[in-house]
Amino acid sequence: MTATSNNDDLDFTHAFDGPPKAPPSLAATSKAQKMEVNAGTAKLRQAGYCINIVRPAAKVAPFAAGARRSILCIDDDVSLLEILVKKLTLDGYAVRSASDRETILAELRKLPSPDLILLDVGLPGISGFDVLRKLRQHPNLGSVPVIMLTGRVSPEDVLHGMTNGADGYVSKPFQFDALAVAINTVLGTQ
Repeated sequence: MTATSNNDDLDFTHAFDGPPKAPPSLAATSKAQKMEVNAGTAKLRQAGYCINIVRPAAKVAPFAAGARRSILCIDDDVSLLEILVKKLTLDGYAVRSASDRETILAELRKLPSPDLILLDVGLPGISGFDVLRKLRQHPNLGSVPVIMLTGRVSPEDVLHGMTNGADGYVSKPFQFDALAVAINTVLGTQ
């Protein structure tokens, strides 16, 4: 039986009605952090990847010995999800996945909440941008870091994701090394 409580009120149709909250502040990112992130992502951009990190972790939160950070992967491509789950599990993460609206809701209700969410934009029945906006409004999930992992990489799409609270933006197709850089930067586990 899966524990649920703090996230029970997550419902895309009702829980987020009302005026949207402002996205998390970018002011908490120090100049040194921005320079470090920009230096690492510049190399990836030269190789043809879109990597943008807006809010790297300020510091690594204490974590119990033997515990693993958890990642929720949300994508409609089930084959990609299988690969992500295998690779990220091998990298030491506890990984959950969701590919449709009902599964997304079920995974977001589970406790403990994930330490990071990898989120595609093109999802059946709802846009990943809408999921991001609704996550940022949620009292318990609003601070969970989110990296958009998507093929939608026009400047407008990247700006849309970042202004709505994404902590990072990684283009598809991607290399796992590029994704690892983004994950480590956002989680502060470099």
